[in-house]
Amino acid sequence: VAATGDPYSRYLTREGLAVELRETDGGFAGSGAVVEAPQDAPDTLRIDTRIDRTRDVGAVADRKNAFSFFGKKAIEYPHMLHISDAVNLPVVTAVAPDSTAERYGITVGDRIAGVGNQVKFLGIDQAEVKHRLSTCKVEQSDVSPFLLVAKPILKTDTEISRDILIGYRVSKLKLVPESAEPPPSTILVGNEGLSSIEGGDAIVHYKLLRPKDSLFLRIPRADDAGTVRPTSATDAVGYIRLTRFSKAATAGYVRAVRELEAAGARSYILDVRNNYGGVMQEALLTASTLLRDPHAVLTFIVNSRGGLGAQDVEQYVAYPRFPGYLLSDEDPGVTLAQARRDDPEYFKPEGLSKWTPPSEQASLHQQGVRGSFPRDAPSAAARSSAAAQKKIVLLVNEGTASSAEVFAAALHDNGRLAATVGGRTYGKGLILHTFPLPDGGGLRIVVAEYLTPALRHVTQVGGARREAETGEVTDGGLR
Repeated sequence: VAATGDPYSRYLTREGLAVELRETDGGFAGSGAVVEAPQDAPDTLRIDTRIDRTRDVGAVADRKNAFSFFGKKAIEYPHMLHISDAVNLPVVTAVAPDSTAERYGITVGDRIAGVGNQVKFLGIDQAEVKHRLSTCKVEQSDVSPFLLVAKPILKTDTEISRDILIGYRVSKLKLVPESAEPPPSTILVGNEGLSSIEGGDAIVHYKLLRPKDSLFLRIPRADDAGTVRPTSATDAVGYIRLTRFSKAATAGYVRAVRELEAAGARSYILDVRNNYGGVMQEALLTASTLLRDPHAVLTFIVNSRGGLGAQDVEQYVAYPRFPGYLLSDEDPGVTLAQARRDDPEYFKPEGLSKWTPPSEQASLHQQGVRGSFPRDAPSAAARSSAAAQKKIVLLVNEGTASSAEVFAAALHDNGRLAATVGGRTYGKGLILHTFPLPDGGGLRIVVAEYLTPALRHVTQVGGARREAETGEVTDGGLR
């Protein structure tokens, strides 16, 4: 499998496949972090030992400056690690929102050096690391379980204006039992004429943010007519956090929107930080609720034979669970009404099984001739629809992956966002399928790739997050 050069395709043993199929909502050691052996992690998170050793902070660190946690049975760890020391350490590939790992600042790319006073990952080869990782568990007798996390140390190289990896710093993070975590609030009522709504669950969380909630001083500004408008209750912002995409997440998102709309939200913050993906169809359904044009392309899919197909809004508008066009002052039914006018055959009883949307063609040439490309200049009606849209700011980070990246690209490339805030996303836009094998294992291979509506690759297959020779951060994912 390695001969294919594909960093995501791999063989899974019977035991490895069983581990992956096991329930993992609590993450590694109950922390909420998804941790993989270094040989199983994507190439974008692996370390190359050819990095310039003169810049390795571990090479000049005092190795005697170690700390001990366990008294007489102590396992000693240096405060700083060589880059080469971290090569075989398990790597964090995803972080569940609102988890212990996220609250402690664990991010994608961090390494796990040990667990409690029993499991050590330093100084062993990758095969042994994988074995210890698969059998690792926090013992009930361990009153204060903790993780030893090695976080990358970056240094800005002013000559090339980039951050470079120079080593790792080891920190001790205590694991907090779920029962010790405070329960989330559901609804708060304000006393200034506007209710402060807060609710949701571990999948979708929402809150109404009022001007007084801001950490920054709101300075009144003059409008186009020169009138200074003071900050008022109408400046309320709806905050919605999506931790994954699933049927439950879509239902929670619709419920959050309706609650916040009823409470008077005039703009929105959508938070998909550390959203590691989920069901692609649910991500595209959610994106469809925010796009007015039923022919807007959500994503392109390139199959293993090079064929190109498009997924557009119209395919999801016709879906029975489509909740309507949201976060706009227009009627929620306008997108469906336009789709019915433009393509009446599609909405006949037999249409869904016999008709192909006009934007789903086999090639870019056909897209230009028969599909929704090229687009005409915006009409007066289109400009009016855009003015009715409520502004959306999208929050992303390095933990935003897979279908969450496709969701972000669908909104970004269709001009629906006021801003995208955060770092570069994870960079995985692939469709993988696991084929069962006679020995009980499985062969996981890439069968297709997602492209953004602007025909950009989300994934850099075979690329590295840090360049092999210099350790410099390279491109990958969305920015």
